[in-house]
Amino acid sequence: MARIVVVAMLMFHVGAAGVFFVGASTTAVVAMIVYYILRGFGITAGFHRLLAHRSFRTSRPVQFVLALFGSLAIQGGPLWWVAHHRTHHRYTETDKDIHSPRTKGFWRSHIGWMFSPASFNENGAGARDLHQYGELKWLQRQYAWIALGQGAVIYLVGAAIGYLVPESGTSGLQFLVWVYFFGTVALWHATFMVNSVCHLWGGQPFDAKDDSTNNWVVGLLALGEGWHNNHHKFANSARHGLFWWQFDLTWLILKVMSWVRLVRDLKLPNPTVMADALEKNRTRASASAT
Repeated sequence: MARIVVVAMLMFHVGAAGVFFVGASTTAVVAMIVYYILRGFGITAGFHRLLAHRSFRTSRPVQFVLALFGSLAIQGGPLWWVAHHRTHHRYTETDKDIHSPRTKGFWRSHIGWMFSPASFNENGAGARDLHQYGELKWLQRQYAWIALGQGAVIYLVGAAIGYLVPESGTSGLQFLVWVYFFGTVALWHATFMVNSVCHLWGGQPFDAKDDSTNNWVVGLLALGEGWHNNHHKFANSARHGLFWWQFDLTWLILKVMSWVRLVRDLKLPNPTVMADALEKNRTRASASAT
């Protein structure tokens, strides 16, 4: 399995480099950005904040749609992804954390762990509570077909637009390269940076008992996931950018969805507890400095 992943990821990176050969059109680039956000939201809101941490509630149909978009991101099926993420929180910065920069180094924490047989040893026990949802188990079983099938759909959409709207300047191949290959690879690395960059560089306003940091660049690229120190301190919070200057696109979308009752019970840290945690960390930092 590890060899298959290596070959597949290499092929996607080669495909992403195709942007230098197929040209660019506003239509293809905008489609890539929109699909990047939709699939990214499936990871950040669906796989992460909903399924892994239960930081808000929603209906089963909405849960399924979020998990479907997460599956389309080609970062593993929902049960596998959630089980691995919960393991990361349980064993952060230890040998059992297979993508910790402290124990494994930058390359392994960023992407190398995906090439290790250990990454496929997760038996799903960490996501056993999700097995009650047959639709999520179906997404897990059909993950490979979902990942591959969308490529054909994206190609056909691009070809149809190019044929029906010639002035768009796009084609099936251009859509395939920009939306499928380039968009997927870009989202991969934005997500992987949460594991690597956000445990090495950035601020630590909270003492989360680990190396997690807040990194604004990753916060932008990963739709709010870069406020990782906040997340490790308050793992069940539906909002990761806890302060007004910390842009968290996932939270903003969830807030809008709550207005139309697509989601509900968005969990947030207790303000008093958060303020106390900030003050304690400032005191600790001052004591260490002196």
